[in-house]
Formats: sequence, structure tokens, C-alpha cells
Amino acid sequence: MCNVSIIVPIYHGQKYIPSIIRQVEDCNKCADEKINIELLLVNDAPDCPLPPGYSSRYIDIVALNTETNRGTQGARVRGAECSRGSFLLFLDQDDKIAPEYLKSQIEKIEGCDAVVCRALHEKKPFYNHTRPFAESICKKYILGEENPIISPGQVLIKREAVSEIWKENILKNNGADDWLLWLCMMEEGKSFALNDEILFEHVVEGDNGSLRIEEMQRSEQEVLEVIRRSPAFSVEDADVLAGTIQNLTMRRLKLLGKFQRMSCIYDRWLSLKNKGICIAGCLRKKGYRTIAVYGVTSLGERLCQELETDKMGVSYFIDRNALFFDNGIKVCSPEEELCQVDVVIISLVQDEQQISDLLKTKLPADIWTIAELLDRAEQETLQETGKSMK
Repeated sequence: MCNVSIIVPIYHGQKYIPSIIRQVEDCNKCADEKINIELLLVNDAPDCPLPPGYSSRYIDIVALNTETNRGTQGARVRGAECSRGSFLLFLDQDDKIAPEYLKSQIEKIEGCDAVVCRALHEKKPFYNHTRPFAESICKKYILGEENPIISPGQVLIKREAVSEIWKENILKNNGADDWLLWLCMMEEGKSFALNDEILFEHVVEGDNGSLRIEEMQRSEQEVLEVIRRSPAFSVEDADVLAGTIQNLTMRRLKLLGKFQRMSCIYDRWLSLKNKGICIAGCLRKKGYRTIAVYGVTSLGERLCQELETDKMGVSYFIDRNALFFDNGIKVCSPEEELCQVDVVIISLVQDEQQISDLLKTKLPADIWTIAELLDRAEQETLQETGKSMK
């Protein structure tokens, strides 16, 4: 019999608890052999205590109410202290795990101290060409690039492998305590295995802690302070991490600019559509019959849906992470030979000119960005309106 303790900090998140219980029950039912599972719901909102009535036929459920707000890491540590399992799994309240999660992770961990599975983020594979899965267990990468494990929910850990440094240094700000945990475990020589199965999905909610950028930056600075004062780490390690945190700050600022541009495009797109102006109409007027979209992005997928609604399908997508998509759409890498189409629409809002220059060497097709098509559609409508008024 295998004993697993699943620890879930709850912060004004009682609405998530039924889903968590169902997911953990499904994990128990999916296992070939009996897995003794305890689910610890660690309430971190003293003003909103959890009721004692949670129960299940398949798993043990323990509701722990904290007397003060401890933060995510503090709640995880308290749950670990109260747990009995040989394996620990730290889930967030809005996480999603596959029914095969525990069965597969236990099989893959073998002689290692922890095992990391692949994950989905916003319905897409989290690991790709720019974020290799193999690097998720590489200390050099985690120290010098980023935390490549999107959530501790990807990792099943043997109880004795959880770092004492991590347990003794509770961060005041939420967001980066899992980064600290992986760094401490790796520095202590704990071994990690990789599980190629996608068993975890990171769900982006409006109240998700990972979305609070300023708090995340403060949390990362706390991690740096722990690393600097811990004798387990070298001065060089701390200096590398300091540079990584600075680079992450710059990348987040760039990402905010990207989201702002996307928001502007969405707003304009909707505004024009409400006026009866659509991209499909613009494409028809130009005589385009076959269409490819560069970038499997939210903008690209939205464009594909709209064109299909207007009976103008997309022949295929082009994306440098083509090998990592498996959701029923045809995706080609820009490096491979591309089928001829009349037009390629770029759905990215960064590096458009470089992408356009690359595509011109690959295809004798017209190339537009979504923003350019919206401009053209509006201009043509205004011209037609002006002519009709004359």
C-alpha cells in the first residue's frame, strides 16, 4: 500500500474544494493497486473557516483551519507537518490533475526523490522549443534562467526529500516559494526524475497568485535573500540568481507590453465587428482562397474560429513549436517546406517584421498582420461608404 498526502492551501476558495475532492478520488480509482490517500485542506483565511463536514468513501479528508494567515508556503509547511504520507503533493486550489496522476508519478519516481510531469498552460503544452522539458530538473537552468516548473502540482516528492531550509524560511510574499524548494533540494543533492506524460494543468484564474507581478517580484527577492544567507549556497549561486531575477523583471515588462497590444487589437476587432466590418470580408475582396496563420496564439485561434464561421477555413498554422501541439489542428514549423497559400496572416504582436521577412523566403504569398487587416477592412468600408454617399 502506498501512502500519499495531498496538501492544498485554501484561501477564500471553498468553491474549488468539490473539484479537488473529485480529482483526488479519480486518482485513487485509477490506480491498479490500492493507494492510501489523505487530502489536507489547509485553510489560510481565518475569517472564513472551513466546515468539518468534508468526507469521501475513497480518501481521507482533513480540514485544517489556521489561526493566522500564513501565506501559501506557510500553509504548505503546516500541511506537511500534519501529514502522514510517504509521498507529498502540493496542489494549488485551482489546479487540475489527471486521473492517472498518482499512478503514473509513483511508477516513474523509482529511486529518485521527486518526479516532475509535463503540464498544460492555458490549454497548450507548457514545454516547447524555447522551454525544454529536460531543463526543468537542471540546477544550472533553474538558477540562471527561470523556474521551469510552472507549479509544485507537477511534482510528487518523497517526504524525507523536502528541504529543511525551505521549511525553516517562510516567505512573506506568495509566488516563488516553489522555486526556493527546487533550488534547495537540488543543492542538497536530491534527485529528480522526468515523467513525459501530461498529467497537470495550470489554470489561470483572475485571483491566481502567479498573476500578481509585484508580489511575485517581492517573493523572488525573498528567495534571493534566503540563498545569500544560507551556507548551503555559494556567493556565485546568489549572484547568478540575482541576475536571473533582474532579467525576469525585464521580461515581464515586455510581456505586459505584449498583452496591452493584444488587448488593443481585440478591442478594435470587436468594435469593427459591431459595425459589420469583418476580416473575412476584407480577405474575400482581395480574392484570397487559401489561408495560413502564423502563430498558435489566442489571436490566431480566434481568427481561425471567425474565418470558419464565415466559411473561410484556415489551411494550416505555422509555429516554431509545431512539434508540441496535438489538438487536432495542422501546425507546420517555419523551417519545413510549406504548402502554397494565397495569404499568411501573422497573429503575433511582437517581432512581426522578422517573421514577415522569414516568410517571404519561404512562400510567394501576401503577408499581413491582424492589425493591418483590421486597418484595411476599415479603410475599404469608409471608401465604399464615401462612394455611396456621392
